Amino acid sequence: MQTTTNLVLDKTLYNRGLIHYHKIDWDKTPHMTTIGASGTGKTFLNKLIIARVSMKIPNSSITVLDFKADDYHFARSCKNLYEFDKVQEGLEAYYQEFLLRQQGRDTDRSFKLLVIEELGSMMGYFDKKVVESMKMMIANITFMGRSVNFHLLVSTQRPDTTYFKAGVRDSLGVVIALGSLSKEGKSMMFNDFKDEMTEAQGQGSGYLTNGVELYSIKVPHVKDVAKLEHYIKQALNG
Repeated sequence: MQTTTNLVLDKTLYNRGLIHYHKIDWDKTPHMTTIGASGTGKTFLNKLIIARVSMKIPNSSITVLDFKADDYHFARSCKNLYEFDKVQEGLEAYYQEFLLRQQGRDTDRSFKLLVIEELGSMMGYFDKKVVESMKMMIANITFMGRSVNFHLLVSTQRPDTTYFKAGVRDSLGVVIALGSLSKEGKSMMFNDFKDEMTEAQGQGSGYLTNGVELYSIKVPHVKDVAKLEHYIKQALNG
């Protein structure tokens, strides 16, 4: 079964006139994170990832938690889009599906992806008890999701250890940071490569690491936005 999708362009090769995509094999690297301040293109990248999963992985289903309720207005009729305070409901629904598979009560192994937009804002809204429950669900999916084909894409403006249970951050196998990352952010998410991150990065560009290598990357442009949104809606109704 197809489990590999394109992520971003290699910026170094792109500047030389060569097109090369860095990819993710979701079977080998089940979870990832995108980081970037407002305006860096992070949400657009997430939409690209969703659309490519929809196009390339048969029978895939995606759930989006969009706490700010701003970026997926075109998909509000879709059953797996949860906005603002409904994100708690969306996470719980995804987690219950995960438990059914993990406990053997659901033998289906089709691809499932949970996209959490603006994790920090989401965590900051709910009370401590709810946040701890959310962290627990995210941790369990991270540690046990691969075997039942459940995956995570966690997105936030800035990395913060308080958002995760112990060990979760290290299980996010692909990290993409767009725009300028703080010194603390580099140390937290790119520690082995922080001294190599000297290139100025603007909107739609940044760095990717898979834990082994560091790459300068660029988010590709999309000419047909309607087509992009079509595949996103298809995935959110899966």
